[in-house]
Amino acid sequence: MNKGRSKGKRISQRMVIIGIGALAMIGVTVFFLVTSKKPTSSPAPTTIATFQVKKHELRVPGQVQAVRTQKIDIPEGTVQNMTVKNGDSVTADQQLLTVYKPDVQTKVDEASRALEKQQRSQATLDQQISQIKATLSKTAADDPQKSALQTQLDEAQNNRQDSADAITQSNQDIAKLKQSLNTVAKAPFAGRLYIDYQANGSQTITETSAEVEAVGEVSEFDYSSVKIGQSATVQALASKTKQATDINFISSDPAKSSKPNLAKYELTTKLRDGFLNGQSITITIPLSGLLIPKEAVKDGAVFKIVNKRAIRTKVTYVAKDDMYEVSDGLSSGDRILQKPDKTIKDGAKVNVDD
Repeated sequence: MNKGRSKGKRISQRMVIIGIGALAMIGVTVFFLVTSKKPTSSPAPTTIATFQVKKHELRVPGQVQAVRTQKIDIPEGTVQNMTVKNGDSVTADQQLLTVYKPDVQTKVDEASRALEKQQRSQATLDQQISQIKATLSKTAADDPQKSALQTQLDEAQNNRQDSADAITQSNQDIAKLKQSLNTVAKAPFAGRLYIDYQANGSQTITETSAEVEAVGEVSEFDYSSVKIGQSATVQALASKTKQATDINFISSDPAKSSKPNLAKYELTTKLRDGFLNGQSITITIPLSGLLIPKEAVKDGAVFKIVNKRAIRTKVTYVAKDDMYEVSDGLSSGDRILQKPDKTIKDGAKVNVDD
């Protein structure tokens, strides 16, 4: 009896030990699973797009052009003594070439032969006058022929005077012809020459001034926003050369590029050195007002970013093409939410882009 009780007691103790071991194993397993789990990071807050407020500016595409361009007239004739070549820089009134005119030489030769004939006739008259004077000197005062001889002398002297006048005029005419025999072509102003040589041996010369300007065209819709003397910035597209300048001309007549439903008007600005004739440029003209996207405005206000918080700010604006032009409520450099949604509240902390 005592043996049976002792045996049952040992079995119970064994079961308890097994149960405790099982519980310990379960506890270790649970602890391992819990401690081995990596903590999950909370999702990063959504970055909201912003728009930096800038002054309204008009961008006008254009080109660098010479302030003055002129085709130099070359008279008909044979070009001689050409002292310049394509691409040369010249000063005002610099001699470029000489043109010889064969047809004028023909006229000079004809006039010279006519002059020689006049001179021979004058020499004949001089001899005639001398003979008449000699005869008169030998004729007695009461000789009936003396009066006739005097008449002949007077007529010969008159003819001689006419001949002398004709010779003087001929000499003047020949002198004028000789002046036009060789014509000198000169540069009308300081600049650079572009010479186009033709297949027939002739050439055309075009001069452009060394001074250049920026030329663009403004549409009829922006015409009233641009004034002479207004500041502008010109930048070359290729070289990135930039210069601050001002508008010095706005045409009141439509440009040739105008269309029936869109008139354009030429404007120019002065340029200094650093720009090449023919370069493509952009003329940027700052205007009054600030431009913001239409989608940034909700119920007459925008959300301005101040210390990473969205502050609801009322603005005064008018439509300007696909943007709003703000006249009150914002300053240049302010950053606003570009497209705020309905969940944004005044003063809410926001994670914005840079």
